Amino acid sequence: MKYYPAYLDLRDRPCLVIGGGAVAERKSLSLLEAGADVTVVSPSLSGKLHELSLSGKITHINRNFEEQDLSGRFLVIAATGSPDVNAHAAQVCKKKHMLVNVASPPEESTFIVPSTLERGELLIAVSTSGASPALAKKIRRELEERYGPEYATFIDKLSTVRARLREEVPDEKERRRILQLVVDSDAIELIRQGKTHEAEVRMMERAGLKHKF
Repeated sequence: MKYYPAYLDLRDRPCLVIGGGAVAERKSLSLLEAGADVTVVSPSLSGKLHELSLSGKITHINRNFEEQDLSGRFLVIAATGSPDVNAHAAQVCKKKHMLVNVASPPEESTFIVPSTLERGELLIAVSTSGASPALAKKIRRELEERYGPEYATFIDKLSTVRARLREEVPDEKERRRILQLVVDSDAIELIRQGKTHEAEVRMMERAGLKHKF
């Protein structure tokens, strides 16, 4: 299957997780990290999901899934221990043209969740289109070694440079040229060596901006 890669802005979006076990817990935590408004429907919850419910971080519907639970949802994850229940929920979602991810059977999904690597604002997603999640995880681990925590710091500083350029350089083509010079500099290596201040100065020099850090 050929998938269309996309990153979703889930901030304050109403999302539904069907199921209350370990898989549902993992999926719910990922949604919460993305800022989603999470509701879990299940007659039972894992310990962590129970804690999240008590603290008000998720909404818990204490019963089995019903079609009415889909009302107003932006995204649905079917993660019960029953493939039949998951498949049924997925079919209902598809009829309503809703995005749904199914833990099992995964072929019922309309989207899949890739293996991801995060370094601050840097988010790298790896997918084998469902053919081999194990391979996707292996590649992600390799990327973790290649792209270390210094990239989070670099992107944070780069955002400052971009903001300054938008204020001081009106020509968009010239801004792109300058940003490429900054990206191609040795700033990342300097940060990796613990020389963050030197990296900041280097980035500003490459951008032709006065250092204000």
